Amino acid sequence: MAQLQQLPVTEKKSVFLVGDQPYNRDRVIKESLEAGLQVVITKLVSDQSEAIVRQIQHNAGEGSEPHATEILPDEASAISNDTVARLREQYGENCCVLPLNDYVTEYAAVISSKLSHPCFPLRSAEIVKCKHQLRDLWNQLAAQPDSGLCSVEYCFLERRSYDDSEFEFHPSAGFDALPENTPLIVKPDELSSSIEIHFAASKQEAVSLANAICEQLQSKWYAVGRAIGTEVRPRVVVEMAIPRSTALHPGAEFSIEYVSFEGQHYPVGITQKWIAPNFIETGQLFPAESFPERLRPVLENAVQQLLNRLDVRYSVSHWEFIITPDERIALVEGHLRPAGDRIMEIVEHSTGRSPTAALCEALAQQKVDFSFAPRNSCGIFWLIPETPLTQVTDVTVKRDVTDALSKDLYVSDEGIKATANWSQAGDWLTRFAHVMTTGENFDDAFNRCREVGRNVILSGSVNDTATSTSLKPSMDQ
Repeated sequence: MAQLQQLPVTEKKSVFLVGDQPYNRDRVIKESLEAGLQVVITKLVSDQSEAIVRQIQHNAGEGSEPHATEILPDEASAISNDTVARLREQYGENCCVLPLNDYVTEYAAVISSKLSHPCFPLRSAEIVKCKHQLRDLWNQLAAQPDSGLCSVEYCFLERRSYDDSEFEFHPSAGFDALPENTPLIVKPDELSSSIEIHFAASKQEAVSLANAICEQLQSKWYAVGRAIGTEVRPRVVVEMAIPRSTALHPGAEFSIEYVSFEGQHYPVGITQKWIAPNFIETGQLFPAESFPERLRPVLENAVQQLLNRLDVRYSVSHWEFIITPDERIALVEGHLRPAGDRIMEIVEHSTGRSPTAALCEALAQQKVDFSFAPRNSCGIFWLIPETPLTQVTDVTVKRDVTDALSKDLYVSDEGIKATANWSQAGDWLTRFAHVMTTGENFDDAFNRCREVGRNVILSGSVNDTATSTSLKPSMDQ
């Protein structure tokens, strides 16, 4: 049933949008303006994220929607009282703040409390950003009788600095009791996306991988972090590898989206994910088809508890999870910002409503409607070459065919031509092609995806022999 409530219209509110994320910022600007909010793009002094986003999204930064821009210090604590007074005078007493990536949630928590009402406490932003802290909170919920949840033992490894070669070990209550040859996942404690995630067959191998990850954090990701206004620290988390049910879909993972408003939390729906062996997503489908509906109350109750414990007042949040062979739910990670990978768009193409738009409407005090009933299936699927080419010199898209079959087709000509022997995504920066399709169900949407791929032709050579190839879904590999 739709949760629809008309609210009295008061003075115009402003929304401060902090951070950037491919495909999301321009959409949220447009949705905020349509809801009646004044938009303030809030950039940190050292934030150069637009340059990174531009590598992934063709038209990044080209939006022409009217908005104000404020450049603020990298540290929220450095914002002076005079600046806060000016912002409130210029943009009103009723300001809200929405973070668009994980690295600015703490900033959003602080400035929202300075400007008006907090979106969530600073401590909550810290917990969700740090994987081991969120894991500890999840394990507390899983320990409740008949929770239906799976706890995940972990060990947090921290160096004082990159120059320090020794880790400080902080294991969870049950980690030391795990056998030496326990399958483990090793990943940075504070980076989002599928960055530097590795599988280890033992605790000894996990420590070796943790050292290698710290080297990568320093040599590769530290500069990227500075470019988006965040500090990448030598911190790693080692977790039990969560066993997956084989009764669902290959590489099965899921996510659930939530909209929170005035401390009440509304589930949007469940997205089905396909994950490659290197932990990169290869496909997303909304609504999920393989998710066991009997587990929905367990999942929704768990996320509601998380949001309540984190005292979230308003937000669009994203929670990823795995279903175990004994049908318990295990959290992978969570985010107090809208989902990436264009999940917000596939939800809208399926239900006719955008979660971020619904929150903007509520924040503008026009109406509260957080019902998201699917009308069809919508998926986003990543594409790779049928045959890798040593060199690509030309990319041809038969737009008359692809436009009729898809909601959107993204092909990075520049990335494909610059990458010899491109055959799959090594990380989220090398996913050079994807298609968004709708259909009556997954099979219908995925068949459209395959046909779109056949109509994208890469021309070039293999070992100096001229040849060409079409694209295919990476899920077919």
